[in-house]
Amino acid sequence: MDKNRKILVAILVFLLMSMVLSLVQINTSMQKKTSASSSNISISAAQGVGVVRVSGVISSDTEGHFASMSMHEAVIARIDQLASDDNIKAVVLRVDSPGGTVAATQEIFQKLMELRQKKPLVVSMGDMAASGGYYISSAANHIFANQGTMTGSIGVIIAAPNFKGLFEKLGIKMNVIKSGKYKDILSSSRDLSDEEKALLQDLIDNCYSQFIKDVSLGRNIPIDDFKQYADGRVFTGSRGVEMKLVDSVGTFQDAVKKAKELAKLPSDAPLYDENSSALDRIFGGMGSFFGKNPLGSVTENHGLIEYRYVP
Repeated sequence: MDKNRKILVAILVFLLMSMVLSLVQINTSMQKKTSASSSNISISAAQGVGVVRVSGVISSDTEGHFASMSMHEAVIARIDQLASDDNIKAVVLRVDSPGGTVAATQEIFQKLMELRQKKPLVVSMGDMAASGGYYISSAANHIFANQGTMTGSIGVIIAAPNFKGLFEKLGIKMNVIKSGKYKDILSSSRDLSDEEKALLQDLIDNCYSQFIKDVSLGRNIPIDDFKQYADGRVFTGSRGVEMKLVDSVGTFQDAVKKAKELAKLPSDAPLYDENSSALDRIFGGMGSFFGKNPLGSVTENHGLIEYRYVP
């Protein structure tokens, strides 16, 4: 009986995996076809407001094993789609993100700045729009935040674990052959030298300078007016208004209303939100489950320079 049960279980597992892989292939194929043709298809039937949603960590990595494109790629594709649709007269960007990697954040910011030249852009901040989440928000004509939205965290961070002490206790030694003295900078098997710390600080400072310059450009305010708050601190949406880094306290519905006003649309103009299929939701959940790093933030951001709020 035990042998028969094992055979039956093996068959069921094989069939289940085959079905899952088939669905993944179908879903991926559908997404690629949709992505390839989206720039030529109008998503709207009448003049209205489009919605772009940025949720989670901003990154160019695909999340887990079931995603066909990264969050950064999906956001840019959505921006392009709304920008090319003549019936979309304004856009609301809904941000609920702690930020993310530098390049991915900057590419989204640049796309939003281009979009802003064509049609009004209004931001609605959710629970969090911090660091890179604030960076991309600063491209908007008007920023709404809820009173308790966590925002700010204007700054740059790089982190890597140091397992030197643990390795010594376990008797583990690393053999490293490198082309230059900085090639294994941030190695987890040794301490940083003073020279390496200075080199990394210069890198951080350069990325920080890019951050505050773009915020100044997007918000159209001098750097000196907000630099005192750009030290990595987080603050609420209501405090952000006092600091002039947020325009108004308000909800997503307030942002939609403002977008219609800026575009001179009637109050009953349609809202075109993002749509996701049942398969997208299933595989998005599976990706977030199977793609999780068991060591969490200790190793997942090893050596990455980020515009990200890290509590």
